Amino acid sequence: MVIRPVARIPAQAGASGMAGRGSSDRATPTRSLVLVASAFDFSDHKAAAYAPQMTLDMYLAFPEDASKLIEVVDGWIVRCESAEPSHQAIQLNLLIAIREAARIRDRAKQSCHRVLGDMDVLIADSPKLHFRRPDVVVYRCIDDDRGRWGRKPIAADCLIAVEIVSADSITTDIRDKRAEYAAAGIPHYWIVRMTDNDGPAISVERLLLTSDGEYTREGLAIRGRDFHAIDTISPFPLRLTWEALDEGL
Repeated sequence: MVIRPVARIPAQAGASGMAGRGSSDRATPTRSLVLVASAFDFSDHKAAAYAPQMTLDMYLAFPEDASKLIEVVDGWIVRCESAEPSHQAIQLNLLIAIREAARIRDRAKQSCHRVLGDMDVLIADSPKLHFRRPDVVVYRCIDDDRGRWGRKPIAADCLIAVEIVSADSITTDIRDKRAEYAAAGIPHYWIVRMTDNDGPAISVERLLLTSDGEYTREGLAIRGRDFHAIDTISPFPLRLTWEALDEGL
């Protein structure tokens, strides 16, 4: 969206070209709305309103720099803003801790998992494209390309999805993605809340998928009450203090 500066427009002059007696240079509410509306270039919004729904073929052909800024939900593009520094610090700390815990489990169980951040996870490719990009995702290793999605995970590959709630993602992370990840069969969904939605971390809720396809709370850690932000053995042992979770803030 292009935003142009709003020019200061003087009050209307009388017939002589000068302001009449008692005139005021204060804009009326209606006039203010007109000025604000005229300051915006709505061409991009109009184009978006008529844009076709995103298909997998379209997404794969999408410019890489633009594809990093979106998720696609039921064929519609959802723009994802770059996260604040506090969000990114917590995301990195979680990724490192979970990756190490997964590595220890894999070595003991002779299994293989990858732990990555901001990785596309395919929920569905038909009848409408639907993918999300969790802040952290744990998924089983994929060694060979699987069609057009390549080596990126689908929901069935995932063990844990983690979202860190920001001010502009509260409804999406707490309600929408909870329903989507459960319907897609992802066994564990962890939700991290930050103080004033901008850090430091204040709670970590761990959800477990039940046999009826819904999430139930497996654990809830609250700062000031619980010493550890994460203390679990499911799906693998992991213990993380609040200080470690906030490292770099």
